[in-house]
Order: sequence, then C-alpha cells, then structure tokens
Amino acid sequence: MHIFVFSYNRGPFLENCISSIEDCAPQCQLTVIDDGSDDPETRRVLAEIAKRHQVIDKTAESGHKLGGLYANMQAAFEMAADDALICFLQDDTQMVRRLSDEDIQELRQNFADQPDLGFISPAFVRGISLKKAANQDFRFDRERGFWFWYPRKRSTGTWFSALLIADPRRLRQVDWSFEVGESVNNRKAAKIFCRMARMRAPFSMWLPNGRAYRGKQKSLALRFGEWSRRCGLYPLEIMTDQQAENLKLADPARLPVAEEFLKPTRGALKTPWAYDPMQGAGWLKLLDRLERKLRGLFR
Repeated sequence: MHIFVFSYNRGPFLENCISSIEDCAPQCQLTVIDDGSDDPETRRVLAEIAKRHQVIDKTAESGHKLGGLYANMQAAFEMAADDALICFLQDDTQMVRRLSDEDIQELRQNFADQPDLGFISPAFVRGISLKKAANQDFRFDRERGFWFWYPRKRSTGTWFSALLIADPRRLRQVDWSFEVGESVNNRKAAKIFCRMARMRAPFSMWLPNGRAYRGKQKSLALRFGEWSRRCGLYPLEIMTDQQAENLKLADPARLPVAEEFLKPTRGALKTPWAYDPMQGAGWLKLLDRLERKLRGLFR
C-alpha cells in the first residue's frame, strides 16, 4: 500500500500524522504532498520528514499539476503504481491501529472479489451521525464484510470521501479522475461503483477539535470558531492489537463509531466530537460565506 498525506500549514498535525503512520504501517510507502505551506514550523516539519520519506512540494518540478486538495489527489493517483493499493490521508488525521500485511492482503482480495467496489473508507464513523440518529442508516453487509451508509437524503460520503483506499488499476480501467469538490466526486462515483465501503475495524480518523482552513484561508468567523471551541492538537491513542481484533470479529458487527472506540491522549473533550470549528453554528457559517464573497469582490 502507498499512503499519500496531503498537507498545508499545520506542522504539528502533520508531524503527528506521519508519526502515527511510521508506528502503525512502517511497511507502507509514504509520500507527503504539500500545497505550498509557508508557515516556518510546517516547513521545518516537512524538511525533517523529507529525510525519511518522499515529500512533494507545490513548487517542485513533479511533472504533475498541483494546487488544491483534489488536484493533489489526482497527482497522487497519477504517481501511483498499478501493483499497490493507494490510501489518501490528510494532515489533520492519524492512524489509530496497526495495519498488518494480512490487513492489506485482505483489502486487495476485497477489490478482487467485488468488481463494483471503487472506494473503501479507512476512517471511523463520526459520532455526530449518531446524534442525528443516522446510525439507523448504516447497514452491515455480511457477504461483503463491510458497512454501508444509506442516508435518508443523498449525501456526500455515501459513494466517495476524501479519506479513501482504492485500487489504481480499477480506477484507470474506468478512466477515473478526481474532480474539484467532494459532492462532484460523490455523484461521479455513484454512477460507476457501489456505495463506499466502510471497514469493520478502520485504521484512521480525523482528529477532534482540530484547526481548519477554507480555501487555504481563515476567515474571522473561522478563527472565532476555533477560539470558542478551544481547537488544538488532540492526538488519539493507538488501539491495541486485541482491541482492533475484537472490533474486527465482533458478532454481531459493531458500527465503528470514533467516540466509542477511540480516546484522545490529552484533554477531556465533549462528545460527540467536533470536526469543524463552525459545526452546529449556522450564524458563523453565514458570516464565513459573506466574508469570502466580499474578499472575492475586492480582489
């Protein structure tokens, strides 16, 4: 498996992400694609990582069009060899359990046995879904060995999510390319593949209460949301092999909800965890949109 991590100006988060991959999946090839970070701390972290792994900077002559998450995802896809699965993670995520060679082989076999399988999610389910009673919309397919999401309304994340595992050969067979926007890719995947498969025992997760960017910028509303939620770096504990095995073999299968199975290494966080500084604050999101429109008018 070739793991790609997408990065921008979140040095401590990136450092935590890479450290978790080195601990949990040392056998995997690792490439960081940075979107032109200019923060000194992030540049220092990237330089340290480059001593051990491949780091591709937006300014580098990579031979691929870089700039923005989805362009970088497309570049990673173009770099990937046919004979290895690809896994896309982001700097505000981390691995939360050991990924064995047997796990990778099982994923390869899943793609071989299920020709309509396009994308597998490596992430735990967000607890906010349970708050909205969406847990009723997750169904475990015993024959396939995966969970699938059947939301009441068509939703991004049903067929595609930016955290993913894929087989490059399969994507190339259908002439796949990553478009700009998760909803666009979601609609595209819905026409080609089955719903996005969700692992019984995922191995990654977004960090709770993390800091965020919108289009590589922070609006005043976003900054206020980060301050009011006390956003920061809250790494997650690595599950023991026994904990992961218990989740994988649970009968009946247990929905892998992050708040139920994972624990931050520092701080007591309110559950369900927040994954967006403006989560649940519609007025902040409105202010954020207005500020962005005004910025666009006065450029």
